[in-house]
This record gives sequence, structure tokens and C-alpha cells, in this order.
Amino acid sequence: MADLVPNLGNIQGNILGGFSKDHRVMMFVHFTDTPKARAWLKKMNRFIATSEEVIAFNDLFKLIRKSKGVEGIVRATWTNIAFTAAGLKKLNVSDFELNLFPDAFREGMAARADSIGDTLHNAPANWLKPFQPSDKKVHAVIIVESDIEADVNPGAPGSTANQYKTLIQNSGGVELLDSQIGATRPDRPGHEQFGFKDGVSQPGIRGIDTPDDPIANPEQGNPGQDLLHPGEFVLGYATQIPVTGPDGKNPNPAPGDLSVNGPHWTKDGSFLVYRRLRQDVKGFQENLAKLAADTGLTEDLMGAKLVGRYESGCPLERLKSQKGTYDPPSIDPGRAFPPAGNDSSLNNFFEYGDDDSGVNVPRAAHIRKAYPRDQHGTVTSGSDTESRTQTHRLLRRGLPYGAPYNPKVPGSEAVDRGLLFLCYQRDIADQFEFVQSAWVNDPNFPCPGPANSVNCPGDGSPDGQDPIIAQSATGAFTIPTKTTPKHIPDLKHFVTTTGGDYFFSPSLEALRTILTDP
Repeated sequence: MADLVPNLGNIQGNILGGFSKDHRVMMFVHFTDTPKARAWLKKMNRFIATSEEVIAFNDLFKLIRKSKGVEGIVRATWTNIAFTAAGLKKLNVSDFELNLFPDAFREGMAARADSIGDTLHNAPANWLKPFQPSDKKVHAVIIVESDIEADVNPGAPGSTANQYKTLIQNSGGVELLDSQIGATRPDRPGHEQFGFKDGVSQPGIRGIDTPDDPIANPEQGNPGQDLLHPGEFVLGYATQIPVTGPDGKNPNPAPGDLSVNGPHWTKDGSFLVYRRLRQDVKGFQENLAKLAADTGLTEDLMGAKLVGRYESGCPLERLKSQKGTYDPPSIDPGRAFPPAGNDSSLNNFFEYGDDDSGVNVPRAAHIRKAYPRDQHGTVTSGSDTESRTQTHRLLRRGLPYGAPYNPKVPGSEAVDRGLLFLCYQRDIADQFEFVQSAWVNDPNFPCPGPANSVNCPGDGSPDGQDPIIAQSATGAFTIPTKTTPKHIPDLKHFVTTTGGDYFFSPSLEALRTILTDP
């Protein structure tokens, strides 16, 4: 029988717990001396937070917020660490063991740029240090998140980040290459730089997330949040079965095989993808206004058609609880009724199966591309069933960076701002890279032209690329309607990749033994 319950005390905290802090620093390091780097890591290990600790704190935080109606009574600073393949090699992991890791991890993000669309203006040659191919290799990243802004500042004496900086400087074998600070937007907490609520739809995890309705709906955490086996995100546990269950259930609730993707000591570890995504907010807002005028939609609705949600987080799709005919409102419902976007019992309670044509949510809308749920399709990957879709899910841990755009501040448009995108998974190629290449960047997913009357209703035009995170400068985008679809042949994109890499986050046991013992 496959393991069902994860060993939370051995799994790093940001993986299954999720730090969920307002402030973050990512410290990228390079190892210059192997014995001294291993000695430094041994000192760092005592600061590494576990999922057990983080989940317990998050539960307490929510309880106090619910009972007291305020935040900030309890605060914490959490630390995790992850390594590139080059970093593991420098720490004396053998070539034999490194070869047991998957190709994507061993090669790194820059080497796989063509397959995930990082070309032209997104190409690694244009990335910031330390991620250009000619730079010193990043060997590890230290992730520090806190409720206290000063604690993630490497230049603030006495801060946690400053203590780590001192340990690095005194190690004699570790070099700090760069620090990247991120923070929740102070003007719109929980929203990314374009203004849309972020992180609304996360997979539920069996053994961790409790069903809201365990009797009538035991396969979901919050309504619309399918519970997945932990092996989709942490090695050594049961995975999802990519075919419909014998009882017709989708996704298949039965436990699949153990996730294995490296040496034996990778159990309780996870693969981490980091991408630094720059956002041109001024360009996006100006283009959104023009698109709204050209299509005859309000800016609220036009933005929701591109993203798949309104800015508030309110779904554009009809909720399962809504009966009868449905037309998405022109004004963001979350303005008048905030729970529509903030209430976890409402904001994910929908599917796409009854909206195959994309009249409510275009099939190329961002959240539909990145997570097509029960979308019917004809793409050759076979991702036309919800059971298979769930094998490509990601645990996202993104946080904005840079000051929010303010048109009243001269020069604000030139500020470097965007998203520090993080996601955890069992297999980089089958999860992050698949989503990016087979769904996000493919204009023919889920429905290539000409239209198939059963699976791809429409006028025969390809759906287009994801309008938010597709890596081309422009792309086609189709907005289906009940009459004549609206085609945008050259929709501009306003997100640019400026760096990133692939990492592995080992278990606490592996950190104490494989990577630090003499």
C-alpha cells in the first residue's frame, strides 16, 4: 500500500505548509569550497522550518484572526533551502546519484529555454545576474519569509537575513551572489501587480486539508478544490491515477504509485521552480482599456476575460450553485460583495464542462489555460479528462516584488516590478514544463482549428495563447460569444522572464546526513 500521510516533520515548511508571509528574501549562493560549504550547511540546518511547524502556526494564525478579528498577534519568520544540480554536485553528491535525478533538473532552466518558450526577449542571455549562462552558477537558494519586514532585509543588523549573510561571509566556502526581496502589495494585499487577486486556486492535499463537507463531498477540501495525493508534490508518496475511476469518478480518488524521481534519500523532498517575472503594468492597463473599447466590453469584464477571474478573485464562470441562464456581469461582483472573491467556499466552486465553447470563460483565459479542470479537448497529450489534468498541478508560492505602479508618481512606470514565482512538484518536466509548453504557450490547446463539433465548439479558430504568462511578445486570443466570436489577432503580452532556475528541496533528514555529514 502506498504511503498516504506525509511525514510533515521531515518535509520543508514552504512545500506543504506554505509560508504565506507578507515579506520574503531569496538569497542565491555559490559554493567555492566543498568541505566549508558542507560545514556552513550544517549550521544552517537548525534554522530550517518543517511543514509540521508551519501548518501548526498557520492554523493558530487563522484561529486568532477569526476569534479576534485582527492579524499580527502571532508572528513568525521561516527559512527553507533548496539546491541546483550543480550545487548538489559541489556538495559531493556522486555522479551516479545525480544521474538518477530527472533530466530537467540536471540541465536547469536556462538549458531548456527553447522548450518552455524562453526565447527572444525572454532568452537567458537577457536575464539578470546571477542567472545568465556566463555567470557563476547558482548552487542554492535560501528562502526567508516573515511577518516582520525588517527580518528579511540582509542589510538590517540583527535581522534573520543579516545573520544568514554573516554566516555566509564567515564560512570561507560560500559566496552570496544576489538577494531578491518580495512583499505583499501594501495597497492591495493578496493581489499581483496587474491588480488581480493571486493564489486563489491551490490544490487540496489528502492528509492535510480537511473536507468542508466530509460526508457529502469527501473528495474536496473547499468546494471545487479537489483533494490530491501528496505524492504529486512530495517524493515518496501516493500519486494521482491519470484515468477515470472505475466508479466514474473524476478525478480518480484512488492512490496511485509512489512518486520516485531520484536517489533513495530524495523521499520527503520536492522539486522547486523559480521564475522572476517582470510585469509592465502601465502597458497592461493601457492595452486593457483599448481592448475594452474595441470589443465593447467594460474594463472589468475585459480583464476577467483575459484572466478568467475578476480583479477581486470572483470567478467569471458560473458557480455550481447558480441555476438557470447565466451571463457574467459587466462589473466585478466582488466590489459590492467581497466574499465573492475572498470566500473559499465560493471562489472555486465551478468547472468548465458546461462551458466548452468558452462563452463565459474563454478557453485561452489565464486560469483556464494553467488549470483546465474538466475542460474537454482534443490535444494529443490526453489532458481532456480531469483525472489526467490533476497530474499536472503545481503548489504555487508566488509573491510580488517592486513597488506597485502609481500613475500619479513620475517615473513609476519604469520601476522594475513583477512576481517572484515559486512552485513545488514531484516532476518538473511533467508539471511546470508541461503546463508552460503544452497548455500556456500552445495556441491550439485545448481546441485546435478547425472546430470539432463535439469537443471544440466554435468557429474553427485556435483558442490562442495564455494572454498573461505566454512567453511570446504577442499572440492571438479568441473571446467566444453567443453570436460572433471576437478575435484579437495580435494581443500584446506584458510579462517578461528575467531569471530563474530549477532546484531540489531535500528533507530535513537528507540535509542532516547526505549533504552535511563528513
